[in-house]
Amino acid sequence: MRVIGMTLAGLVGLAGCGGGEPLGGPAPEPRPSAVPAYVAAYRAGYTAGKAVYDSSGKGAAVRETVWGGCTRRALQAGGAAEADRGAWVRGCLNGVAHAPEQWPTGPVTKRTPDAETLERFRARARAEGETRQAGHVRVLTIVQLTERDYDVELSTDYPAGPPGKPGSESLARSFVEWWDGDHGRDGTARNVLVLGADGKRLTAQRI
Repeated sequence: MRVIGMTLAGLVGLAGCGGGEPLGGPAPEPRPSAVPAYVAAYRAGYTAGKAVYDSSGKGAAVRETVWGGCTRRALQAGGAAEADRGAWVRGCLNGVAHAPEQWPTGPVTKRTPDAETLERFRARARAEGETRQAGHVRVLTIVQLTERDYDVELSTDYPAGPPGKPGSESLARSFVEWWDGDHGRDGTARNVLVLGADGKRLTAQRI
């Protein structure tokens, strides 16, 4: 009896310590993978677009698409949009059109440096006596959001700081005044964003 008691105690101890998986038991479920940033951005945009549709009806689709409403809303959506602004805009457009959700299969936003356009802007600045202001721009990037809509980002050496610094706002106004007819590019430019040396937005203006 003593031997039997010791054996039972040992078996109980093994079970308590998780010494093995129960035979025939269910396999552990795999952990869900993190939601990709472009999917999260799309979902947030779709929710915002659907809210516009619910409050404004079918007319919202025309306004938000033709006049670039969704691209402008994306600038106010914070981190939810900045992870992939193009995905956010796509979700917003689907939401205002009351269309089914169609998650993107990869990042949507496409960024392309455009040295030629930057040089043309600098040439205009020199002609207007604004060389110093334009000299703060290090890179000009075309940010494609949809097949037709894009933003322009000006990466500068301005120090990091709160949005709305006078220098960055003056630079944005100067760029908007110079920009005319999208300079031969297909599509429509919606906004110009001025970024500080840390890559964060200092100001944004409509084009």
